Amino acid sequence: MKKLEHILCPVDFSEFSRQAFDRSVAIARAEGAAVTALHVVHVQTAATILPYVGPDSVAPFPLPEVDVERIKTELQSFLALDATLPVTVTCEVTEAPDIHREILLYARRLPADLIVMGTHGRAGFQRLVLGSVTEKVLRKAPMPVLTVPPSSPDAGPFGRDPFRRVLCALDFSDCSLIGLQHAISLAKQHQARLGVVHVVEIAPVGYDPFVGPPTDLAGFKSAAEILTRDRLHSLLAGVDRESMHIEEIVVAGKAHREIVRIANEWCADLIILGIHGRTAVGRALFGSTVEPVVRHAGCPVLTVRSEAHAAIVAA
Repeated sequence: MKKLEHILCPVDFSEFSRQAFDRSVAIARAEGAAVTALHVVHVQTAATILPYVGPDSVAPFPLPEVDVERIKTELQSFLALDATLPVTVTCEVTEAPDIHREILLYARRLPADLIVMGTHGRAGFQRLVLGSVTEKVLRKAPMPVLTVPPSSPDAGPFGRDPFRRVLCALDFSDCSLIGLQHAISLAKQHQARLGVVHVVEIAPVGYDPFVGPPTDLAGFKSAAEILTRDRLHSLLAGVDRESMHIEEIVVAGKAHREIVRIANEWCADLIILGIHGRTAVGRALFGSTVEPVVRHAGCPVLTVRSEAHAAIVAA
């Protein structure tokens, strides 16, 4: 993982975004990076709220002006910025009709090496509502995105190293291998314990009149797990383990459920997922695994793309 120089943390004055900001400061302190806290004021344009009458028509009332300086002062107060913060923090306020697009534009403009966002929610589907700002940024950001759930342990800007137990989910795709590279780099840099998990998903086999009764699922599952363990062990054989501890984990089940379960049992500080681009397959994989993990994980989730997929998303 390349060295972080600039972290972008969107703030909407919710407690969730404040928690994400604290996490940003903790990471910035460990990485020697700077943080930009960005608040985007949602504004409607005249075209979206007024019917078109003609080229000479005049709006019956002016659109309200946004007091950017006042909001910036409120943002600084909300984040309790003072001279004791161990990192450089810049507060910015912008106006835009589309919040997630403005966040992405700002991230490219900095440029940001990482976006850190809090997830709003309480349980189930509401943890990350489809169509929300966070979900759209997750899908479209070319750079890594760290989502911080409400239940995440408080890192605090003066707290411990933010990464002590890192869990990387691997499906052997090119994107997940990029995620593994990030995980190994982070684990070495922070002297963290690294868990690499692969979930063997076995579709249920029913009766087929041309084939006969169901196959031996138990035997197939056992063989698949053995083959996967060998493949995972071979993949990690070249990693220098003297400076880090790696645990290889292979289980069978539904990928997102097992990833979240293992992260909880393992007391992970971070889950790392390599994600795909905007192809139909990429969208399907995002919806079936990444979204549920982000919604239900009790710790922050870092999603990363390869440079090739990042270029596709950014296009």
